[in-house]
Amino acid sequence: MRITCLVKRWEHHTASGGYDRLATVVGARVIKRNKLSGITSLVGRKIWKSWTNTDAYLLDYQFEDWLAEQRLLIRCLVDPPDVVHVLYGDEQLDLLLRWRSMLRCRLVVTFHLPAEQVIRRFEYFQPEEINGIDAAIVLATSEITRFEQWFGADKVVYVPHGIDTTQFRPADRRSAHDKLKLLFVGDHLRDWDVAHRVIDEVHRNHLDVHFDVVTRSDLFPFFTGCSNITLYCQVTEPELIELYRGADALFLPVENATANNSVLEALACGTPVIGTDVGGMPDYITPDCGWLIPKADATSAFELVKQLCVHRELARSRREKARAQALKFEWQRIAERVSVVYSAVQAGQSPSAAVKEFELAAVRSPAT
Repeated sequence: MRITCLVKRWEHHTASGGYDRLATVVGARVIKRNKLSGITSLVGRKIWKSWTNTDAYLLDYQFEDWLAEQRLLIRCLVDPPDVVHVLYGDEQLDLLLRWRSMLRCRLVVTFHLPAEQVIRRFEYFQPEEINGIDAAIVLATSEITRFEQWFGADKVVYVPHGIDTTQFRPADRRSAHDKLKLLFVGDHLRDWDVAHRVIDEVHRNHLDVHFDVVTRSDLFPFFTGCSNITLYCQVTEPELIELYRGADALFLPVENATANNSVLEALACGTPVIGTDVGGMPDYITPDCGWLIPKADATSAFELVKQLCVHRELARSRREKARAQALKFEWQRIAERVSVVYSAVQAGQSPSAAVKEFELAAVRSPAT
């Protein structure tokens, strides 16, 4: 089966991270947005911006995304694949829906944002255009019901995010350290208030805890006055992996989430996760490999950190299960499920029913 994937990357993605890894594993032909420079691109971007309103319903759709969609359409007219898979439907899909009749193949789209952030698009801006999508992949079970209201139950499929468990893996030996070390990574939908309040409370109570924070430099002010932290930005992948390996736990309070790269990267490195019980976090974090705290509850988060500080074995006891949990999401396993979606839509069948049948067969024959 011939697959073409429309992909994109962000600067905060590590070399081995990001959802675009799926395209490589399924053996797809890749079309991605290219960063443009020069006067010609500047003029083209200004002209495009003057007549488009994509900012009203797309998160990060740029002139380069529009050009990438054009290239994909032209290639599909000349040499159509069996399936086109748009890997980031929230940020790079517009032209293909408007000109769907020119796309002479099936269209699969993965959506990363929580449903509450795409309501305006699906219900006010593109309620008809989304009918051209043959399968909508969501990354959290919490998103299924709402997406089924928009696409229909037969088209919506939950397939989790993947992780490179070869690159992200535990150290041969963890270094010993006196302080409890907690790591905070990322910026999207993070609960900055809870993070700051917990770090401050730890400091006021003189707990032997140190926080490493990896985020954008313009977000450093969220941690102003926090003396028990080290701030990092633009770290390399090997440096980030060492931070994961050296941490007793990933501390990641969020306002909402579907899948989260930082959660999967930490688990793959054998580091348990302190997350928020919201959205898709329970799909990836279980009591065996981490802890889920109530949303916006800094008090509960602090009490947990305090407990971990006193009973250090609590975090150590979850390391092995953290790694085992990550192995469930290795890319090859995810690609198998996505390939089931491809085969179903190509055959004109329900991708939802096909994936359920595949999962039932896997339960009956776990060795496969």
